[in-house]
Amino acid sequence: MLLTKGIIKADLIAARQAIEYFQNKGIRDIKNIAAYHLQQASEKLIKYQIYKSVSDVNNSQMYTHNLDRLIMYAESLEVNFYIPDYIRDHSVQISDWEAGSRYDVGFSIRIDTLQKTYDIISAWERELK
Repeated sequence: MLLTKGIIKADLIAARQAIEYFQNKGIRDIKNIAAYHLQQASEKLIKYQIYKSVSDVNNSQMYTHNLDRLIMYAESLEVNFYIPDYIRDHSVQISDWEAGSRYDVGFSIRIDTLQKTYDIISAWERELK
């Protein structure tokens, strides 16, 4: 397997620290760091489940940051796969956080959205054994 739960947990720690830093210091751009790491954690949780269920993955399907594409690929494999409804329903928005948070100077996201997404992804990570 190419992913470990430790690397996913690291993304969640970075996101949590960025959220807390914004809440304490009010520096707007740190929210971008939280958004990026939340997208990465979501992406990796999907990929983790695929790698855990399939021995021979299609690399062209896996090498993407697009959560919708990853979800469709996982579903096409008919593997045991779990994704929270909130992540599924907001997958396009969360996918955009990967690049938007790093390259778009106008990128902005509400802190309550980041906190809610963090809470859901953290619970998702804990639920996966």
